[in-house]
Amino acid sequence: MGILCKDNRIYPGRPVLVSGDCKRETGIQHAKLVQTVLDGVNALHDETKLRVISIASDGETRQGSAFILLTFKRQLSLQSPIHSLLNPLKFLNLHVGDDDLTCDKDWKHVFKRFRNLLLQQRGIVVNGYQITPDVIRDHLKSNGLSADHIRSLFNPEDQQDVKMAFDMLKDVWTLPRSTGRVHPGFQTAREAIWILGKLFFHLVFSYLCVDLSLSEQVDHFSAAAHLALALFKLAGKQFIPTNLYIDLMIMIKNVLFSISKAKVDNPNGQFWVILCGTDWLEELFGILRTMIGNNANLDILQLVSRLAGTTEISNILTKYPHWDRSPQRLKLPAISRESKEIPDSADHIKPASWRGNINVKDVSLQTSWNRGRHMTEQDCDILQPILKELEGSGDVDMLSPFGTLLFNTPLNPDDVDESLEDPNHELYSSAPSTNADADLRIEVEDSLGGLAVADVAAEELPPSRVVNSTIIINGKETVKARALSRSSKFRKFVSSTDRLRHVQEVERYVKSKALDDATTGSEPDDETHSLIISNPITTLICSDNKFWLCVAEVNGLKIDGQSVDYISHDMLAEDTVAVSYQMLGLRPATLDNDPEGKHDWRTYTMEEQTFTVPGRLIQPVNPSLSATHTHIPFYLFQSPVLIALAASIFQGLMVAQLKSVPKVAPTTAYPYREASGQ
Repeated sequence: MGILCKDNRIYPGRPVLVSGDCKRETGIQHAKLVQTVLDGVNALHDETKLRVISIASDGETRQGSAFILLTFKRQLSLQSPIHSLLNPLKFLNLHVGDDDLTCDKDWKHVFKRFRNLLLQQRGIVVNGYQITPDVIRDHLKSNGLSADHIRSLFNPEDQQDVKMAFDMLKDVWTLPRSTGRVHPGFQTAREAIWILGKLFFHLVFSYLCVDLSLSEQVDHFSAAAHLALALFKLAGKQFIPTNLYIDLMIMIKNVLFSISKAKVDNPNGQFWVILCGTDWLEELFGILRTMIGNNANLDILQLVSRLAGTTEISNILTKYPHWDRSPQRLKLPAISRESKEIPDSADHIKPASWRGNINVKDVSLQTSWNRGRHMTEQDCDILQPILKELEGSGDVDMLSPFGTLLFNTPLNPDDVDESLEDPNHELYSSAPSTNADADLRIEVEDSLGGLAVADVAAEELPPSRVVNSTIIINGKETVKARALSRSSKFRKFVSSTDRLRHVQEVERYVKSKALDDATTGSEPDDETHSLIISNPITTLICSDNKFWLCVAEVNGLKIDGQSVDYISHDMLAEDTVAVSYQMLGLRPATLDNDPEGKHDWRTYTMEEQTFTVPGRLIQPVNPSLSATHTHIPFYLFQSPVLIALAASIFQGLMVAQLKSVPKVAPTTAYPYREASGQ
């Protein structure tokens, strides 16, 4: 995908590259393919007046590697006509490719990845608090959402539904900041969710609110960029995966670069941010699949012969938008300034439906950028000192929150050209891929690609080599086909009639898991005898080969591996119960914390550390609350009570059970220290 410039007018979103590949080439090889097409388009510039100013993808890793090679070759030149517009924007990354080329990430895919991230048990760390799916469910339920609605939001079966992603992000950002509960853990969690919701709001609102002007859209993009930068600086990849953070910032950066190029090329023109990304390519392939009919698969020759027809259909639908019926999974509603869905809005938000002022001459990038930062500092004052600290560091920008780029890339264009000729040259390496950084996406083609590699390898075997058709099982020689048949005898099922689900080997009749009362949003009969999310607890932690008391708050409950909303105290000793908690800090209390002087310890939020342990290690407590801090109160404890709790938990466990106690290294915050430092 690319953004074209023709006759000094910007045409965002028009597809200029469709690469048919088997997904086996490296990022460097893919970059060479893309560069060949770019050279071809730019070579015809004098005849067609076309110039590629941006290339976009859906976030696939190999494409990301190729785009980094092509668009991060050098810093924006001082002689560039857009340098004066972008250089004053603090924290904006100014790396570009040839002819100031930039890359983009599809915004709908970013929405889906945020929603999929909220489904993961690893959670999101915001301001030192780990937001888990159980915590989000608890707060959505407290806001009056039905159990059926919450269950549909957290349904992991369909991770590609854009509307479902929008619904979840909207429900998060519409949670009120203040709560009716005085529970410290609940209020701390709500504050963290509210900050995360602000990020979702600025990100989604800028694309879907058709009443916004282009200046206001830049305001929200700036607020989202500053908010994400500060939160990533605080928690790193514990906040969001590094790859998702990079894609988010690249997406925002491309919008600013594209607007600046539009201001230079066509000052009296208009620019629609919604046309950035890969929407046009998604629609093109949607049309292509409807043309194919029952033959769902096609080769590259069929693709080339039919792309011309899809382009003609796309032009017809652009001329007659009321004929257009976009794919259901890509449907996103237009919203008003009050975050209300506009009735009868089109499946795709088109330029004709945009009601705000999108004239580029009315946009001041520097003013909007500074206004977005001010919005962030006003809403989240705790992030203001972090942004000021980052501002004092000369090498920090949106893609270098720690002073260096989050990915490795050469800045010498000569090195790039040489590397493109050598597919084995290790020029680019993205952020390390871990389970935490992996997106919740099913790459069917990659799985089938492994089979294709095996087939090719088999064809390349020397003809003299004999392949043994038997295998030894329990000392007995068995034909491989029979062994496979036996192993899959009890795993056969009727495949889905849907083509995509059939390829993924999904059953036709998906069995819904039975949910008991604890998972359907019902309240416990007696909260005083039940453990719920955000409740305070005490447990044991092993540090320096000794067992120490730990005060914590619950952020996850499971029975038989299924998340539940509450667990009876009597069930904590069962083997099927698991409790996740986040540690709280303890420090000596002062008279300002407890004017009566009855308590000598108080809790505080320490650096995030979360553990999951068997329920038998958990001891529920009901401590006193502070009366001096009403915004987010803290717990108060007495030393004799803490000593008794530690002894009670330790004596109630057998030696084998003590092996389940988590181990941590000693720090200045834990084990807890008295005023003297002991």
